[in-house]
Amino acid sequence: MRYLHCAFIFLLALLLACQQEQRSLEKAGAAVSGIDSLEAVQEEPQRKESSPGADTLSFEVAFSRFFQALQTEDTVALNQFIDPQQGFWLIEQPGAVPAYTHYSSIQEVKRSYQNLPFVSITQQMQACALQEREEFPEFDCAWMDQGRTGYAEDGCFYTTATSFRNTDMWQYANLSEQQEENVQQMQQQVQQVVLHTPSSYRFYFMHDGAHWRLLFADLRVPCSA
Repeated sequence: MRYLHCAFIFLLALLLACQQEQRSLEKAGAAVSGIDSLEAVQEEPQRKESSPGADTLSFEVAFSRFFQALQTEDTVALNQFIDPQQGFWLIEQPGAVPAYTHYSSIQEVKRSYQNLPFVSITQQMQACALQEREEFPEFDCAWMDQGRTGYAEDGCFYTTATSFRNTDMWQYANLSEQQEENVQQMQQQVQQVVLHTPSSYRFYFMHDGAHWRLLFADLRVPCSA
């Protein structure tokens, strides 16, 4: 009888010990889970910072991506810079006056010269580092006769496009009244303009709160009319 009593006490003690150990393991697991959850919450902003959305991109980074997509003729990537609601205007000068053509996507573009696609301009656009300027370099047609681009300084430059917002050259483009209003409205939205001096091409961008958008691409070459 005494033997059974001792055995019972031993089993009871063993059971209590197992239960206590299980509780300790559960608490430890909960603590680890809590730490993991806290780390996940703390790391989430870091992930967002390391992978910025288009709305957080500086203009220089955004244009670098635009230029890279242009060089690789990636029309899908280029279309990310086109506002699906507004589209963009292509400005050319096939004759004595500028020609404005509106497109909703990059793939639609047919240039006045041989109906070439938009990405055909890569042939004239050598890579260069984008630099910020308060004003673009001075231009003189006479300098082109000396084998130069005509600009006092060559490169890729960007600045605010205040003067372009007030340009009225659209008056000579034979546009409808509605098209003229659309051009003027979009001009007022322009925030940055890029000049690529080797080609003389200019690109006008705005930020819509989420993305940088191309509003105008001016492919006119000075002194060529």
